[in-house]
This record gives sequence, structure tokens and C-alpha cells, in this order.
Amino acid sequence: MKLVIFSGTSEGHALCRFVSACGGNADVCVATDYGAAVMEPMRGITVHEGRLDADAMEAVLDADTLLVDATHPYAALVSDNLRAACAQTGAEYVRLLRPALDSEGVITVPDTAAAVRWLNVHPGRALLTTGSKELEAFTAVEGWRERLVARVLPSASVLEQCALLGFAGAQIVAMQGPFSHEMNAALLRQTGAGILVTKDTGKAGGFAEKLSAAREVGATVLVIARPRAEEGKTLAEMQDFLAARFGWTAPVQEQPKPTPRFPLFVSLAGKKCIVFGAGAIAARRVGVLRRFGAAVTVVAPESPADIAVDHRRGYEKSDLSGVFLAVAATNDRQVNHRIAADCADLHIPCSVADCAAESTFFFPAVCEGGGLTAGVVSDGTAHGKTAAAAKRIRAVLEEMT
Repeated sequence: MKLVIFSGTSEGHALCRFVSACGGNADVCVATDYGAAVMEPMRGITVHEGRLDADAMEAVLDADTLLVDATHPYAALVSDNLRAACAQTGAEYVRLLRPALDSEGVITVPDTAAAVRWLNVHPGRALLTTGSKELEAFTAVEGWRERLVARVLPSASVLEQCALLGFAGAQIVAMQGPFSHEMNAALLRQTGAGILVTKDTGKAGGFAEKLSAAREVGATVLVIARPRAEEGKTLAEMQDFLAARFGWTAPVQEQPKPTPRFPLFVSLAGKKCIVFGAGAIAARRVGVLRRFGAAVTVVAPESPADIAVDHRRGYEKSDLSGVFLAVAATNDRQVNHRIAADCADLHIPCSVADCAAESTFFFPAVCEGGGLTAGVVSDGTAHGKTAAAAKRIRAVLEEMT
């Protein structure tokens, strides 16, 4: 039996890795050049790039095909076409579906048109995190050039589409996820958005981090509901299903326990520290470092009013000369990654605002009082616990003053 996977999600990507690790073979169809670019070479996996209509879908299927639909939960038309193609050719259809997340305190609308109507009734600046396909519909929002900022993928085709629609550079945040709680919160603060427009993209799509960030900054969350209720298998269920169907022995993968970070307290008095970026996260980091006596240099292309920028330009590796520690807090994932890599080469401790895995030290929630200093960090996932613990510790220390 031939295995065909229509991908386009992180779960689809993970399933391809699983098939390859099991020694299986699959033809994988992705719609865009971006989708193909993120698929690293894998043994047994053949990637086909390009959007397929119903006829083209039927051409890659036959009665001896098992098709796994791992497309996005909002790509309803694609799923409909895949089901129809399977019915026409006799191929077996199985859905890999990203589970929805329970959410409270959000406003849910049925579709993009309803979201536009809601925005037209409720004034305020909005950050759109719904992807580039719906951008044209949002140009029907009254005063959209002043009100809307869109976060989109940093691909040439998407940026060209934004320009054709009339989105100015200041309205576009071109970034590749995943996005942390802190990055989402920083973007909301930086853009001044009191409304976050999003979709229920599930855990893998960073939906939880969007919700928690919006709660932190007090933004209203407007959620465009999924097109319909669907049934499907989770990633783990799909892996078990394919292993049983094809007789694979799934590779045993031990999940290493994360090693906790050692709470090393050092003097920063007079030491050269550097912060890349000028957003809300960068501003907080600068304030803390200077409070502890560090000689802080700030490098960023922009210079907002609430933070003094020493070098108004992009990152250069020479900036790291003589630096004791660095903070990468730009709004560009690739720049942050490059800073982290360069710091690793130079053995400079680096805190990376949007990627805990790349950080060689965690920037703690600092608690002071009674001549004592405490720092609280998590493994990069428990932001709520960190904030709650820091609040309780500060209260204890304040009682000792």
C-alpha cells in the first residue's frame, strides 16, 4: 500500500519524521515553497511542492493508497477536496487533526467576515495573527491602515501580497514562529494593540501562548472559530495507526529530563552587557541590568521613546567584543538565532527572549527586599507559575525590610 501525506502543519512534519524513523516511505504533498523549505531531507520521504486542484489530487491516488490529511484545521476546502478525491479513486482517507483548546474569556466569531464586522463596531488597534490569506478581507475594517498590524510569514510572496493590498511597512511584522508567551506579549505592547485577532490553532499552533500573553497585557482576544467540527486522530494515535497498518516497529525514543539551571549569582558592577532590541522585553532587561550596576549597551534599528538606543542599526558580530553577557530580544527570530549562535562560539552567556532552548542563561524574575535577592525561572514553559511564585517571594522579602 502506498502512503501519501498532505502536510502543512507541524504535526504533519512530525509524522514524516516518524515514518522515516520507522523505515517507511511516503509521498508528501505541501502547497507552498515555505512548506517545502521547512521539510529537512528525510530517508524515504519524497516531497512534492505546489497547490493541487481536485483533478491533480486524484492523479496521485489510487485504490491502493492510504492518504493522511495532515492539513491545517482551517483548510476546510482542501480537506473537502481530499475526501472527494479518495471517494472517486477508492483511496483510504484518514484525518490527522490538531485538537482544539478550551478557552475562556474570549470572543468567538464564526468566520473572517464576522470578525471584520466585530472590528467595525469595536474601535481600537488590532494585531492580526490569522495568516496572510485573510488579509484582503480585513481591508474592509474602517480605518484599517491606522488600526491593523498583521503578523505574517517572512516569505517574499507573502510580503509582496501585503504590499499589493496596501499594507505599509509599519503594519507588517514578518516573523516565523513558534512564538513564546513573552514574544506575543511584547508584540502586543510594541504595537499598542488592545485586540488580538487569532484562530484556534491548538497547542502546536501557539494558541495557548497567545491567550496567556493577551491576558497579561489586558488585550481582548477575538477568535475566528474553526470552519466545522471534525473527527480525527491525534499525532500519537496516527503514529500507532500507521505502525500497525504497515507493520512498523516504532523507534524507542527516551525523553531526557531537562536539566535545571543552576542559580548563579554574580556581580555585574561595571561589566559590559549588551541588549539587542528596543521593545518591551528589551526595555525591562535593560532596566534590571542597570539596577545591578551593569554597563549596558543597546543596539536596535529603531529608537522608541521608552528606551535609549546607543547604536541605531542592526546586529553585527563585532558588537560582542568584550561583552560579559548578552540579551537577544529583537523581533526577528533569525537575528536572535544568529546572536545566540555567535555568543555560543564566543562563550558569552546569552538570554534569547523568543527561544528558551537557545538561551545559555535564563533571565529571572528578580525579587528583592531586606538585603536579599532571589531569582525565579522556569524551564521556559511555566510563565504563570514563575510570575505567581515571584509575587509571593517579593511579599515575603518586603516583610523583612
